[in-house]
Amino acid sequence: MNQTINNKVVQEEGTKTKMEGFNIKNLFLKYSIYLVLVVLILTFSIASPDFLGAANMSNFLRQIPTVGILTVAITMVIITGGVDLSIGAIAAFSGCTVAYLAVKGVSIPVSLLAGLLVGALWGLFNGFLITKFKLESFILTMGTSYLIRGLILFFTNGIYIKGVPDWFYNMSNTEVGISIIHTNTIVFILIVIVMAYLMKNTRFGRYCYVVGSNKEAGRLSGINVNKHVIKVYAIEGILAAIAGILLMSSINVGAPSEINGPDLFAMAGAIMGGVQFGGGVGTIGGAMVGIFTIQVFQSGLAILGINSFLQQAVTGAVIVLAIVVDFYRKGSLFKKKS
Repeated sequence: MNQTINNKVVQEEGTKTKMEGFNIKNLFLKYSIYLVLVVLILTFSIASPDFLGAANMSNFLRQIPTVGILTVAITMVIITGGVDLSIGAIAAFSGCTVAYLAVKGVSIPVSLLAGLLVGALWGLFNGFLITKFKLESFILTMGTSYLIRGLILFFTNGIYIKGVPDWFYNMSNTEVGISIIHTNTIVFILIVIVMAYLMKNTRFGRYCYVVGSNKEAGRLSGINVNKHVIKVYAIEGILAAIAGILLMSSINVGAPSEINGPDLFAMAGAIMGGVQFGGGVGTIGGAMVGIFTIQVFQSGLAILGINSFLQQAVTGAVIVLAIVVDFYRKGSLFKKKS
């Protein structure tokens, strides 16, 4: 008799726990970004028939690779518990490096490898300083961002690197299959697939989540935390380099002042997509939904002819909203864990 009563109590408690876990507010915070993306697409499509037109879609797909790849990179870093404000500067430095070498007649493989190496070295530089001296990644990368951008402007005198060969332009602008799909879009898609797989199905990805959740627990479980963090920043540097190279190829010049803004959009997109500051939570797929939402929003405002300054203000408001949502999402997660 007592056993029957105990079983009934356990079942009731289990049912109660499930009901508590099914919280409308938590559900909304988790999946609201998907709803927002759908609503934006429908709204702008109704407001302007040009929104889903071939010209706008082609323009959208040519712009998304740069900020999208940066979003993949920053998502990996944030999940690991860090942040990088120098990612845009690294992308610009790497892109300008390849453009400069291309103008000087250096072969394609050597030019591209040099650009990727520059990105990896800057990533290693950030990772080493953060782990060696126990520095806050936010402050450290803010400093290295100014350092890198200052060096770019010094070496180029702030002047565009022009006269690049045809192969440089063709890297991003070659049509693939249909007119709205270009090589830079294909590279972006491949990077998303590869990185999503690595973060979800490999030891490297599991280490990122463990280190982001609790560095000390990761260390006690046998993870070389410092080595892993340095590796993450190096990979991020390589991804940033790819983004920078594709952007410079897309505009067909080496532009030292470019990628000053998309890096912040990348971070905002990751947060909107469910990645949380502090680490341990988030996915590449969710971050992609976040950055697509921002890009769709900007594209829609442009199609509707909204003043460019107002576009910037509204986009800033969206980023602020993303931070507020992240705050409430963290509170919900904390309560759930408790």
